[in-house]
Amino acid sequence: MRKTALVVLAVALVGIVAAAGCISTAANSDSPVGDWIISGTDVTLSLNADGTFAGQSYVNRYFGEYTLDGNKITFTQMGSTQMFGPEIEKEDAFFAALAGEQTYEIIDGKLVLSGGLTFTEAPESVVGSWETADGVTISFFEDGTFAGKGPVNNYFGNYVQDGESLTLEQVGNTQMYGPEIEAEDAYFASLKNVAGFTITDAGLTLTDAEGKVIQTFAEESFVEE
Repeated sequence: MRKTALVVLAVALVGIVAAAGCISTAANSDSPVGDWIISGTDVTLSLNADGTFAGQSYVNRYFGEYTLDGNKITFTQMGSTQMFGPEIEKEDAFFAALAGEQTYEIIDGKLVLSGGLTFTEAPESVVGSWETADGVTISFFEDGTFAGKGPVNNYFGNYVQDGESLTLEQVGNTQMYGPEIEAEDAYFASLKNVAGFTITDAGLTLTDAEGKVIQTFAEESFVEE
């Protein structure tokens, strides 16, 4: 396994992209800013309004800056963590196709890049920090872990999001005792039944497999990551 580190991808990748062909250069008024995913994979791309981008590739997290000029998009300052995995060659090809200047189109909700990559709109992510009116908190992190404060104890675990499906796994806590321990036991037991979520103007709602509400975190208590 390659030691985790930040690494700047080679400028030479730009040349590979330049040879990859192009799509229509017609004016495109649709903005690519948003969250995207390659259908059938866990590969994501988030284009932020401040000119930065980030995502999860086949093995590593990656990041950088981009600029827009009409229907041209240029990815620069590309870097990533440096882990090794069985899909590293596929990841190298992905980075090569993404780097440098290319054109883009948004067609039927899909972001099509001239480097040969096509993304679809990503489902809303549960990542963020949330709190109920009673002070119970939960934070979902991009690395697939979560943590929070219950009525008595701090707790933690892993989660898996697949679209609007959500599973919480390996839930543990600090094992302290307090007057609200029964309420906490009921809350922790309910987390094992979480199967989905919704995010609306009202806040984050965790639901079970039948869509019944398990816990709602109010909008006014939401804290953006």
